[in-house]
Amino acid sequence: MPGIRYLHIRFDQNIFPYEIHRFRAAVIEKTRREAPHFHNHDAEGKSIYRYPLIQYKVAFKKASIVCINEGAEEIHHLLKHPDMEFQVGEHINNYEIEDVNLQYFDVQTGKEMFDYSLLNWLALNQEHHRLFRELNDDASAQIQLLKSILTGNILAFAKGIGWSVEERIHVEITRIKHIKPLFFKGRNLLAFTLNFQSNVSLPDFIGLGKGASIGFGVVKRFGKPHRSKSHTT
Repeated sequence: MPGIRYLHIRFDQNIFPYEIHRFRAAVIEKTRREAPHFHNHDAEGKSIYRYPLIQYKVAFKKASIVCINEGAEEIHHLLKHPDMEFQVGEHINNYEIEDVNLQYFDVQTGKEMFDYSLLNWLALNQEHHRLFRELNDDASAQIQLLKSILTGNILAFAKGIGWSVEERIHVEITRIKHIKPLFFKGRNLLAFTLNFQSNVSLPDFIGLGKGASIGFGVVKRFGKPHRSKSHTT
């Protein structure tokens, strides 16, 4: 897999996670819907179901935008504006760019296992939620279900960046920190915050699972890669 174009822009304004969807709406309004990767709708307003290449985040408590491949190319629709005045909820503030990280990132599989944290991951659709509840007395089976879903989410990311994965993806969930209900699109869903290992190198702050474009399922790498002994997925 060749390197992906990865751009992370962090602004100087603090923002709460529950405000991310409002920040997204403000950015879309600023760009006048000129570029579809900002909002993932077609010209008729219908949703485009694909991995989001522009994502809205909280990073170090600040409003941020992560852009990948075509998303990094479309960011000029925002940056061409002379001001970054956004109305987020009831508050109107001028957002100054505080930090820019632009790089080519090698997404690949290998023998090394990487350690990641995963914040507020919305893993379960309706069917998965039913299965997870049915397995309430079998923690091992629940972990196996989550591993399968997480592997699928990583494959969805790979498809979104145009990567056809030929090697086997290994995933191990090493610690579930907490599970809490979060309100998402009119429903209460379970959000998982956990640590996992994978043999896939993933860029920081990308999203996995539902709500990846608005701050759910945020990936952050920690520690150093280490060689695996044996893995099951």
